[in-house]
Amino acid sequence: MSGKDLRRAVATLALLLATACSGPAAGSGAPVSDAEPRTGLTGRESGLLADAEEKLITACMKGKGFAYTVDAPPAGHDRAPERPFGLDDVAWARAHGYGLDAAGPGDDGRTTVAASTQDRYLASLTADRRRAFGTALNGTDRAAITVEVPGRGEIFTSADGCMADARRRLYGDLRTWTEAKAIVVNLRYLTWDQVVSDPKYKAALVSWRTCMADKGFAYASSSDAIGAVAARDGAGAGTAAREREVRTAVADAECNRDAGLARTGARLQRERVREAATTRFAHQARHFTAAVTEALTEARALTGDGAGGGDRAR
Repeated sequence: MSGKDLRRAVATLALLLATACSGPAAGSGAPVSDAEPRTGLTGRESGLLADAEEKLITACMKGKGFAYTVDAPPAGHDRAPERPFGLDDVAWARAHGYGLDAAGPGDDGRTTVAASTQDRYLASLTADRRRAFGTALNGTDRAAITVEVPGRGEIFTSADGCMADARRRLYGDLRTWTEAKAIVVNLRYLTWDQVVSDPKYKAALVSWRTCMADKGFAYASSSDAIGAVAARDGAGAGTAAREREVRTAVADAECNRDAGLARTGARLQRERVREAATTRFAHQARHFTAAVTEALTEARALTGDGAGGGDRAR
């Protein structure tokens, strides 16, 4: 298994955790919760589950004769805020524009990534040992469990190997967990059309367009504005290009704020996601809620984190 493959596997794991994986909790027979359904995790909860999973994987890999280490992410650029309905943070726009230069290329124009501890370890192994490492970590069939997400295609995961064992320990039956997680983490996508077709959102978008036109920027959406800037100037291509990016981004953010576009979109999205989690996808959301609740308890025991659940993402 190459270092690139390992990074891809670790990135996939981190993504699943960051977007809140779900399913039957550890030691349970596919529990169904009557609690208000959860549709996400707080940052603290995501980190706690990631730490617990890493601890379980590390112990499992050690038992199979391998070292497993995930380096802490390096301190980097000020990340762009999530903006599914456009950017309304004017201060951020003034400082970063649209964040088109966030990749941080080196002097030769290419982005360099330092070799991780795991990369160096893998490089020290023979080819046979690297293959054995990959099987120990990812199992014998990465698509052993496959579930369908409406409009998104298939999601798949392995049923054996240390990653699968760690998830089973935290979340229980992997097929039910994967199915519930695949639905819950995609609820925003599954309800997207309902949000952008809502009259309230359409009215806010019209206000944004009018405001942008008054400032000399005739774009149908923030995505169009970003695309136009990127197509014309590229990422960070000189002082003039940077100034144009910032001017456009600031106007965009000011108009978004004044029109209430992002606020309206976010509010409607919360409403539609909650509705979907209590109606069409209620079964999966209840599994998700029970799984996460029990997994967090298990994770606190594994990591020695005695803190409570903290703020709750929905």
